[in-house]
Amino acid sequence: MSFRAYLESRYVAACNLQRGIERDPQMVTMLREGRHDAALVTSWMRDYGLFQGITTRNRAAIVARFLRFAREHKVTARNPNDEEIAALYAALFKALHKEVARSWMSATSKLLWCLYPNTIVIYDNFVHRTLVVMQCIDNDLSAFPRVGEAPSIEGEADIVAATAYYMNYQAMIRRLQTQHGQLLRDLRKRYNEPYPYDVRIIDKLLWMIGNPRENYAAQA
Repeated sequence: MSFRAYLESRYVAACNLQRGIERDPQMVTMLREGRHDAALVTSWMRDYGLFQGITTRNRAAIVARFLRFAREHKVTARNPNDEEIAALYAALFKALHKEVARSWMSATSKLLWCLYPNTIVIYDNFVHRTLVVMQCIDNDLSAFPRVGEAPSIEGEADIVAATAYYMNYQAMIRRLQTQHGQLLRDLRKRYNEPYPYDVRIIDKLLWMIGNPRENYAAQA
């Protein structure tokens, strides 16, 4: 089965899953309006499992650091281009790493998505698993550098490699979004789908394929 066929078969299921994440729109709205609700950010990050192994004190510092970053990088109506995305990703990764020295690859992408929900691609291990396979069988994706394993983060210097890795990862997903853009528009109209972010629908479909815990097989 092609990814196009899977998209058409499981589009509704993917949108239902995305609409079920209640705090995503709360985060997007809060940041767009220039408000800074530390309790909401803390709850949202906890729901996504971004605080595993981090003490309560350090969690507060991480949230404060992100909100400071959000104030310094006010959301604009214009979506960032690739060069700007790379700069934003590296800057936020470094800011979080200064608070707790660990890999923030997934958290950085998720937090940036809240600032730019139409543009930013979220990094996820299940999606990565799917891309590793698809890159071997999809002619478009095979033209990208091999996605491989995420770089380990030993120090701040490794964030340069992590940013380059993320940009290749996100370019592959954005390519799928562009490749199937007309189908996404057609399905949105067919099902009168209110969920607004196509990039997250593509992301969710890839997540469904790579998730071994649930049965998200295509429907006839």
